[in-house]
Parts: sequence; C-alpha cells; structure tokens
Amino acid sequence: MRRYRNQVLAGLVFLALALIAVVVITGVDDLVENLADFPLWLFVPITALKLLNWALRYLEWRYFLGVIGVRTVWRNPALSTSLPQDAETPLITIRERDSVIVWLSALPLSISPGKLAEVLKALVLKNITGTNITRSAPVIFMERLVDGLAVIVLAAVSMLFIADTLNTGDISVGYVRGVLLGTTLFLAAGIAVVQYRPLSLWLLDRAQGWPLLRRVESGLRTLYEASYDLLKLRHLLPTTLIGIAAYLTDCLGFYLLLTGLDITGTWTLLGQATFILGFAVVVAALSAMPGGAGGRELTVGAMLTGVVGLSKADAGTATFLVSIFQVWLGVLLGLGIIAVFRNTLFPPALEDLIAEYESAAQSHP
Repeated sequence: MRRYRNQVLAGLVFLALALIAVVVITGVDDLVENLADFPLWLFVPITALKLLNWALRYLEWRYFLGVIGVRTVWRNPALSTSLPQDAETPLITIRERDSVIVWLSALPLSISPGKLAEVLKALVLKNITGTNITRSAPVIFMERLVDGLAVIVLAAVSMLFIADTLNTGDISVGYVRGVLLGTTLFLAAGIAVVQYRPLSLWLLDRAQGWPLLRRVESGLRTLYEASYDLLKLRHLLPTTLIGIAAYLTDCLGFYLLLTGLDITGTWTLLGQATFILGFAVVVAALSAMPGGAGGRELTVGAMLTGVVGLSKADAGTATFLVSIFQVWLGVLLGLGIIAVFRNTLFPPALEDLIAEYESAAQSHP
C-alpha cells in the first residue's frame, strides 16, 4: 500500500508545482485581482457541470463492469457462482454504493507517475467482489481509451469551426492536425491488433514457448479475452458517446470560466474553449507527466493568449481555474472519499492481496 501512496504523493507534488508555476507566471497580484472580480455565482453551474461529468464517467465504469460480468445491485450482494444462460463467465455483483465509492476513490490514482497506482482500483474491486484482476484491469485501460477518443473527436470537430483563429497563435493548424492524427492512428492500431483475433491468439500461443511468459500465459489469455470483449464496437461506440458528452460538460464549464473574465460569450468562444481543453488533454496525456502536470497548463495558457487573444493575466487566471476544476477538485474529492470509507476500501485483507500481486509481478518480470 505504501508504494501506491507514494506514487499518488509524487503526482500531487508535480501538480502542485505546475499550479505554483501558473501563479508565478501570471503574477500573484494580477491573479488575486482577477479572482476577486470573478462572479461567484458562476461557480454554481460550473460545479454542477463537473458533477454531471463525473456521473457520466461513472456510467462508463458501470457499463464496463457489466461487460466483464460484474453487475451492480442496490442491496448487499453475494458472490454468484452460477452462470447466466447468455454469459461465458460467472456473474459477480457489487453494491451500487460500493461501486460509486471505488470509482470516486480512484480519481487521485490517475495522477500517479505513469498512472501506475490505478492498478490499486482493480485490486480493491477484487477484494470486494472477487473479480479476477486480469478481467478488471482492462476496464481501467478502456476508461482511458474512451477519454482519449472523446477528446480527439471534440477537438477535431471544434477545430473545423475555429481553424482560421489557430494560425494567429504559436501553434499552427498543421501541428494540431499532426498531433490529433498521430494519436488517432496509434489508438486505432492498438484496437485493430486486439480485435484481429488470429494475430492475437497466435501471439498468445507463441507465449507458451517463451520462458518468461510461459507461467503467466493463462493470465495473459484472460486479459486478452476481457480486452477483446470490451473493445467490440457495440461496447466502444456507446461508451465513447458517453465520454463525448462527459467531456463536453467540461468544455461548457471552461466556456463559463472564460465569460467570467469579462470575455463576450459567443459560439466562436465556445468552439475555442472546446478545442483548447480537448487538445490540452491530449497533450497532457502524451507528456507522460503525472496527471499531465505542465503539459495541460502550458497548452491552455499558450492557446488562450494566441488563439483567444487574452492577456497574460487573464490567460493565467483561466489556466489556474481550469486546473482547479479539471484536476484538483476530483483529486481532493477522491482523497476525501478514501478518508471516509477507508475501512471499506482498504481492509487488512487488501494488504495481503497487494502483497500477493506484487510478489507475482516480481516473480514474472
């Protein structure tokens, strides 16, 4: 447990340093003055939009759990070992309350370096429901994949309406198209490899003859089958649409933040806010920094000055507020959930499960 706690703490340090850098670059006096003039009532709809974002993203999690055979119920569940007639794996149940707690508590885990601490989410789920980690781990990957596809779609569509304003900044349309196209091709290639079963099964069969993989071949096969099911178009399409709706709420919140800085609200501004936030999320993911620290802030700040034409003080204030609502609000909520429901999430039995997992990982490098 200490290992994952340290990873989250490292992510918090990086995020804090990025936020401090924004304050320094903006100027403390200018930032305080802008925040003092910001209409407080706007925080109500902005927060409501963030809550809607979390609700939609939780629906993705709930949907993916159903795909791997974990059904949410309202009453105290019991592990079912009976097979439904239309399922290939035993149906497992989890109480809705516990499912929500697990999902919210994982919000801070995504800021760990390389998002390595997110494996704790799968371990907590296994401890509560008995779900095999090789089946639940792909769900965590799918959440990130859907996020990526959603922001790429939003950024690409919004770019069609504001392309003429992009060339006025430091970031050219060619650069933007290159990043979006490259990221899309990379994700598409990964999906294609998993969905092309002959190739994947051939690789798994070959793994039986590789010394380092022979002993974990069964787990890899289970991991693949879960990934294959999750990546089917009938699952990928609806969850991506939910992801688009979720990130659109963030874009609307960003738009409201900008109007709170005395910027006239227009359709163009909404398109710019949607593009900037979506592209910043892509850059943050590609930066490989914990929680996207630095990459997000630099992209948002540069585009607000170059594309929207904001002053350094206004751009810095908007970047500061976006960081608070886009990252820090979720991190602090997740940490609060962990503090309140620590016994549910991290009982003594989980320590043994973590030790077992880490021992297996070390014995099979």
